[in-house]
Amino acid sequence: GVGNGLANRALQLLERRHTITRQQRRGAFISETPASEPSALLRRIHFLVHQNYLATEGIGNDHELLGIQAELPGVEVQISFLPREDPETFVGGLIDQSLVAKAKDGFILVRAPVEVHKCVFDAGVPAVVFGDVYPGPFRLPRIDRNMNDVGTLSAEYLLERGHKRFAFLSRQQCLPGDNATIEAIHRTLGAAELRVDALVERFLPADSQVAEAAVDALLQGDAPPTAFICRNRRLADAVTAVRSRLSARKAKKIDVVLCDHYLASGDEPAYVYPRPACDGEEVGRYLAQMLLELARNRQVADVVIPVHIDARAAR
Repeated sequence: GVGNGLANRALQLLERRHTITRQQRRGAFISETPASEPSALLRRIHFLVHQNYLATEGIGNDHELLGIQAELPGVEVQISFLPREDPETFVGGLIDQSLVAKAKDGFILVRAPVEVHKCVFDAGVPAVVFGDVYPGPFRLPRIDRNMNDVGTLSAEYLLERGHKRFAFLSRQQCLPGDNATIEAIHRTLGAAELRVDALVERFLPADSQVAEAAVDALLQGDAPPTAFICRNRRLADAVTAVRSRLSARKAKKIDVVLCDHYLASGDEPAYVYPRPACDGEEVGRYLAQMLLELARNRQVADVVIPVHIDARAAR
């Protein structure tokens, strides 16, 4: 299994709710339900999650899994952690196992590398990308937030707050959706007639000390940013930690928008964020419906989820 505390806590929560069972070296499985007959079309759904991002960002929350279970009762759902090395061979083994079964296996790709996208596409198995897709002839259907609007609305909100100097903090390795967000931020700031150097970008490893040091360095520069758009919670928390060490006058000038804010049911947001129009359970239902249509050899359209700014956490 994954040793990271965040990942384990997320899986322990699902296990306590009897949503999954975990098996060493195999991942985690949706627990058996009292559902009627298993689907004749789908035997199992593989939730393919890359360990590099599971360690820092989790799998979102358990609601997507509950949505899948509600839409496809009796179909087994397995969370499979992609190894850091040679993930396509691992996925190829899952596909080979599935091809000998009477019913099909479906695959959901979460922050998976391009090699896995190619492997799944070439196999022709039912598969949906939970996120954005890589350019190329191996395109799979996807469901994702409108990542263009994530960038546009985040920048517009901060402009309305009077900010003129911006910082975008993201993972060290970008994914396809990040490009849309970054470009949207640039367009929005350009439309506001800000100079190109009004935005600085930092692509940082999954290390809180490094992130805090990077924020410190930005704030000590000649033209420090006051508006931070952060790709994940670790980066937003780094800004908050550095801000807490500033004088009250300086800290008051700094605002943070978090692009990805995963909230448990009933939780209040800790940051201003672009909130999806669909909750996690609805997304899970969409994923299940798309896989079912693909198992019927039908084409499915992409699902792009609108977002709006949730400013309940505004300072």
